[in-house]
Parts: sequence; C-alpha cells; structure tokens
Amino acid sequence: MSSSRVPAAAAAFPCTVSHPLSRIVAAGIAGALIIAAAGCSPGPSPAPTPTPAFTDEADAFAAAEKVYRAYNDALNARRQGDVTADPQQYLTGAALEGDIETQSLLASNQLRAAGTAVLITFAGESTNVDEGNGTVTGTVCVDASGVVLLTATGEDVTPPGRGEKIAQRITFAGTSDTLLISAEETGEGGSC
Repeated sequence: MSSSRVPAAAAAFPCTVSHPLSRIVAAGIAGALIIAAAGCSPGPSPAPTPTPAFTDEADAFAAAEKVYRAYNDALNARRQGDVTADPQQYLTGAALEGDIETQSLLASNQLRAAGTAVLITFAGESTNVDEGNGTVTGTVCVDASGVVLLTATGEDVTPPGRGEKIAQRITFAGTSDTLLISAEETGEGGSC
C-alpha cells in the first residue's frame, strides 16, 4: 500500500482530477453554464401601460373636492395660528405663486387673516383626462363671513365691500393620487 492518501473529495468523485489543466477546463465549463443560465433568464419586463388619471368624471370631481376641502382646512388652521398648517402643499403653479405673494404682501404690511371660511358647495364643471395626468375644473362657494383681516395691533381692516359668500373657479392638475390646485379665480359676480 502506498503512503499517499487520496483526498476524500477525490474518492467521492473519481473523475475529479487535481491537474491544473483540468481545473481550467472545469472553470470554463462552470462559466459557460453560468452564461447559458443567464441567457435563459426572462427578458426585461414590458413597460406598464399608462392608466387614465381618473376612472371617470365623477371620480375626478370627487378627488378635486377632497383636495379643496383639505386645502380649506389647512387655510383655516393657518389663519388660527397653527404654524404647522401648510395649505401650500395643495397648490402648484399660479395658485402656489399667488399664495406666496399674498403671504408676503400681508407680512410686509403687518397684516394677518384670522377666522374660519366654510366650503358651502363644490360643483364639478369639466375634466380633461389623458394617460397619466388630467385637469379638473370646478366652482366652489365659500362662506368667508368668518374671516377678517387684522393689523398687528388687532384692528379689523377687512374691506367693507367684501362679500360674505365668495364664488371661485378652481383648476386642479395631476392624477387622483397627486391632484393639486393649479389656478384660482373669482367667479362671475364674485358671490354665490
């Protein structure tokens, strides 16, 4: 009996050869198998088909009303001094620019709005829905009789001719998940 021992792995797999050339061949075969397996993997997933921004007009109007109500609640909270209230999170484009400008104008004149406005009605007017995005237009009637304009000393300087109930035409842009107010304009006659 020879004094050299056969490694256990070689005994278990008699075709295992410890020759350097056979290791290269084995590595090449393993590499080829890996490449072949990768070639069999499924290709890239197809791009998802864009879905409409809303399922229907009623869905679009409901989403717009929900956003406007949340916006009005945030405005009321800001007017009541809640520093965490952020009505601007519901705005984009011209509506956002208008709010920033209004807040700057109030601050520079040492004025602040106080009180609560109540949304009386929301009426959907139109939708323009395409793949992924859409616009929704509606009219709101807001009871602003509870909102006043105050100076730094608390003097009420609310314009005397301001109507108590204000009609506004609101344009929203986005999808049902990301709908934002993009434009606000006073409705015809200004009151409702």
